[in-house]
Amino acid sequence: MAYHLVQRYGPKDRPLYRKESFTLEPLAVVRAAQYYMAGSGGEFLIEDDRGRIVADELEIRQRCKATQIP
Repeated sequence: MAYHLVQRYGPKDRPLYRKESFTLEPLAVVRAAQYYMAGSGGEFLIEDDRGRIVADELEIRQRCKATQIP
């Protein structure tokens, strides 16, 4: 199963989206943490290959804190 890290960024009235694919969900969380550490703006969510949301912004941030990733 594939997992996709989806980043929404840019102006609220015309948001842009970036989507990266990973083989494991934790890898997507680590990548989101790297974006947070780099100061990248935007909102993140993780979807599975069927388009279902696996983790939203709040859950991703909580998981980063729990694993000591900013």
